[in-house]
Amino acid sequence: MSSDPRPDLLIVGGLAVDHFPDGSSAPGGTVFHAGLAADGAGARVATLTVCGDEPEARTGLATLAELGPLVRQPAAASCTYRHDERGPRRVLVYERATDPLGGEAVAAAPTAGVVLAAPIADELPPPSLHALRGHLRPDRTVALIQGWMRRLEVGRRVAPLELDAIAGELWAELASVDAVVVSREDFADADASPATLGAALRARLGTQPVLIVTDGIDGYLLDDPQAGEPVAYAPRRVVAGVSTVG
Repeated sequence: MSSDPRPDLLIVGGLAVDHFPDGSSAPGGTVFHAGLAADGAGARVATLTVCGDEPEARTGLATLAELGPLVRQPAAASCTYRHDERGPRRVLVYERATDPLGGEAVAAAPTAGVVLAAPIADELPPPSLHALRGHLRPDRTVALIQGWMRRLEVGRRVAPLELDAIAGELWAELASVDAVVVSREDFADADASPATLGAALRARLGTQPVLIVTDGIDGYLLDDPQAGEPVAYAPRRVVAGVSTVG
């Protein structure tokens, strides 16, 4: 067996700095939380990220480096959010932007069986996602699309974009991935049913990707094109007294 096996999972996205109502701060972003979860599940994890040099970012990078191969594109600042929790919903204020992942970082990304594209703002533009997939040719590509669905203005609360406001270039790229995952709360029409939201996404994604729409404590909708109709909608086990972040 190779002493340096190919990672099972490459997670791509910005490493965030998260500020909380009690005055504390911590590293965040999907690359951080999903990396810890995947490592805990026994997967070999690699990370491609962009961030600044804040203390929280340095702490996050040190943790990610312990999980497996790490490629970091330096930036003047990390993507920064201020968090507030109101009941089961999370409210975000966009405090600082970071740089988009560029070609040099993409070219340095390690190969992996699965690429998880997980932007938290606009740090993974469609051309970089396309270049990443062309460079690595992974077995599977999964896209967590919340970052692409956010209306982002520094100093203001994050709001969902209408689907029609998302660039056609991005829809074309997402139509060729293997799976798309999104939360119901990321939609501008969050009061619609997951089935309705899933149908609106399916109209834009075509027939290839498996689609998962998560719905908080009520579970998730799983729409597999090979099945002909949504095949699962299952409630989740609720854990009380734990922050919803990550």
